Amino acid sequence: MKYLSILAFALVFSFHGKTQKIQRCDSVPALNAEILNLLKPYTGQKILRGECWDVLSLALNETHADWNGYDVFGTPYDYKKECVSPGDIIAFKGVKFGGIQNGQKYFEEMEKHFAVVKEVRPNGELLLLHQNTGRFGKKLGESSIFLGDLKKGKMEFFRPKR
Repeated sequence: MKYLSILAFALVFSFHGKTQKIQRCDSVPALNAEILNLLKPYTGQKILRGECWDVLSLALNETHADWNGYDVFGTPYDYKKECVSPGDIIAFKGVKFGGIQNGQKYFEEMEKHFAVVKEVRPNGELLLLHQNTGRFGKKLGESSIFLGDLKKGKMEFFRPKR
């Protein structure tokens, strides 16, 4: 799982010119809430080997979620047609984001990476929990992506299930 990030500034607070509407689910499914609560005390710490996939492995195994142990993390869905919930999982494949934040150009690339959605904002911004990043190294941290800044690649969204 390779994650390459070229950033000149923090992504958490940003100005963003291009937005993409995103539908946030009205409520957070119970399993998703369990996953977020489980991960909360790990912020700033290394989970297992420090790989991005290890975050999902810990969260899904500890909450007894139904998954294939490899690349299907629940029920797949199309984020453009269905609501996105905190606790959902994203698999990034060959993804490149680029745009302007805080008045500066930024570029972010995720060749093969996994993350948990922590928060869904109405302007198309997703706050993510993930590790094995250029910003946090092998420790669990938070950063944002703007779906409207997607330039290339594929994102698969999953709703954890039992």
